[in-house]
Amino acid sequence: MLLCSDSSDERDSPLPQKEEPNENNEKNDTTFSKENRIPKKGFVEVTELTDVTYTSNLVRLRPGHMNVVLILSNPTKTSLLQKFALEVYTFTGSSCLHFSFLSLDKHREWLEYLLEFAQDAAPIPNQYDKHFLERDYTGYVLALNGHKKYFCLFKPHRSGDEGGTVGSCEDYDPLLHTGEARGKSSCSPGSKQVKNKLSKLSLWMERLLEGSLQRFYIPSWPALD
Repeated sequence: MLLCSDSSDERDSPLPQKEEPNENNEKNDTTFSKENRIPKKGFVEVTELTDVTYTSNLVRLRPGHMNVVLILSNPTKTSLLQKFALEVYTFTGSSCLHFSFLSLDKHREWLEYLLEFAQDAAPIPNQYDKHFLERDYTGYVLALNGHKKYFCLFKPHRSGDEGGTVGSCEDYDPLLHTGEARGKSSCSPGSKQVKNKLSKLSLWMERLLEGSLQRFYIPSWPALD
């Protein structure tokens, strides 16, 4: 049986003493076990986060559930989705995790609003800075807890051309299932370099499920126009 629990809903848990910080509840509001994570499908279903799916996939997400969202652009879409599927596949057995992608070309303002609450991890330039619109957020991943209004942030692994050469081609990933992107070739300039941005994502996912990642809280979820 899958275990998706929120600490605020556990009625039988003893109340902590006033002098003791409630750290365990903070870290373990979502409980996962390795047995729960065994993949049940041969692919990763990734849906686009849009104004249509926003409410059901985030704002009204059930307690204990999280949506792991990949940030991409049109030029990097195929390469990043394929690598994303490979990195998160072993975590798809849990019904508490959902996977989505967000288009930077369409929703840059929404993303930058959220990142303002994570200034230490991802400082946002002033809007009058000449490089404001040039900042590259592709490869960022946000784990969003819709019920408790917080997110965890993954910043891309940047290592130049390490592990691959610009302009190389790789076969398409059969694990990916997005409808429109499935089966497309990843033979685009720098596709392997783009994929390297997510090379540490599986380790970050492990820490996410352990509850050891830093959390950034927001007052409310902004509208996704």
